[in-house]
Amino acid sequence: MSGAKEGKNTDRLLGQRFLTVLNSLFNTARIHQDNNILLIQCVERFIDVIEELLQNDDEVTLLTSVGGFYLQQEKVLFQRNAAGLVRKLLDYFQKRDITGLRFYQGTTYASLSDILAFVRLLNDMENRDDPLPWLRTELEQAHYPWVDVIDGSETESLEAIFMENPEAGPQGSGTALASSSPGPGGQDRADRPQTEQAASGRGRQRQGDAGTEKKAERRRKRALRTYGYAMHSLQEVADKLRSNRQAGIGKAVHLVQNMVDLIMDDDNVLLGLSTIRDYDDYTFTHSVNVAILSVCLGHRIGMSRVSLSRLGLSGLFHDLGKIDVPKKILNKPGRLGENEFAIMQNHSMNSVRRIVRLRASYEKKACILLGPFEHHLRYDLSGYPRTPRKKPLSLIGRIVAIADVYDAVTSPRSYRATAMTPDQALGLMLKGSGSAFDPILLKVFINMLGVYPVGTVLQLEGGEMGIVIPPPPGREDSGELWLRLLAGDSRGGFQKQGIISLGRWNQTTGRFNRTILASHHPADFGIQPADFFF
Repeated sequence: MSGAKEGKNTDRLLGQRFLTVLNSLFNTARIHQDNNILLIQCVERFIDVIEELLQNDDEVTLLTSVGGFYLQQEKVLFQRNAAGLVRKLLDYFQKRDITGLRFYQGTTYASLSDILAFVRLLNDMENRDDPLPWLRTELEQAHYPWVDVIDGSETESLEAIFMENPEAGPQGSGTALASSSPGPGGQDRADRPQTEQAASGRGRQRQGDAGTEKKAERRRKRALRTYGYAMHSLQEVADKLRSNRQAGIGKAVHLVQNMVDLIMDDDNVLLGLSTIRDYDDYTFTHSVNVAILSVCLGHRIGMSRVSLSRLGLSGLFHDLGKIDVPKKILNKPGRLGENEFAIMQNHSMNSVRRIVRLRASYEKKACILLGPFEHHLRYDLSGYPRTPRKKPLSLIGRIVAIADVYDAVTSPRSYRATAMTPDQALGLMLKGSGSAFDPILLKVFINMLGVYPVGTVLQLEGGEMGIVIPPPPGREDSGELWLRLLAGDSRGGFQKQGIISLGRWNQTTGRFNRTILASHHPADFGIQPADFFF
């Protein structure tokens, strides 16, 4: 019993510890340079507390309201000897017109220099005539996607939450944001008429639905951030390697772990994002998509969390060697010549060489080498690089090979007039079952994506057109095909319409509830599928 009580007290004081670390970071950054050991330790303690807070939430929100601090919408409780800390930090925020700060998952793998640069911007605000607009301008130029500065409207939304649900506020915290008096007419809940209790039950059901939707929205935002950070991380590694600088994989490791967490919770959101296509940054979007598809497939066959992380890193770095391929070959329209194709084929071995030079432990690098080396070897070992080996491909190599080909043939490229629709791509890959691809893994992959994979544009009987989307919250396991209907707009593009279900695939009739006349690639209509999912 005493242990449980002690744990509860520790949780209650986490907010005080977070503010103490923030205060120490602000003050130490005023008097020391970035290489000072005390300042570095302050940053490390800050990241430790952020990681602890992010264990149960997708983001950390700190707000000032009614003369106190609210962390994750709960009032921060302090020990009596911390009154001076509260006053000091409130004064710090007020002088800068800051209502609060929000830290995202990316904070845990932000560089020390970026964190300190942001802190120094906050400190420098005190000397500005119009501090908040000045800070926003500075942040736009610096680009720190892992943090947001909150304006006064956020406290209004916080108070609105407490007004709707007074119990959300801390009990006995000293400041009431809303009344907790009995209901209309002074009736207690137990005295309400049954009809009112039934209405209350329906209200709780609606709150439950709203809670599910809110959780799904948080998951979507987290997935979008993870995708963006993965792109940025991969570009950063490639830029450093191109300029012969050392590059580490710390950020990539954190990102892939976050990716694994999302996929183990619900893989539909990240599968939807794997439809993102960027013509100018093909190599990077392709690599992130391959990582997502690989981890989703690995999860479907029951791989452990550790193995999924290794698989994700292999997918992320499988094409790293393409930075050594001249752009005139990489983006050449038309077929490659014999010598050009030989240079392109070297990218598998170049990926291995580049990974070996990354700043990481030997064990970590050894775990992610096979995927990049094997992803073009083919299941029957007839691919490249040529090797006398007789041993079958590794599981990671077989998975990355499937994800790589699927994303490649469904992506528009400079040398290809049209890309295959997702369903056409799966049909083509099925012909390579047993020769190019592991037949069992390919079958699982096709079942995972479905008859018409997410991102496929379908034309229905009756003239309607829509794009296949991930299932809505609460319907993930229904097995239904969901469609976001599309309507043309005045600019020649498309706008979102309602969502409909085409039901489940009927094995007997070989069709869904609605007749599908044709499938199209979203690029044929200038559509980025992810823009229509959420």
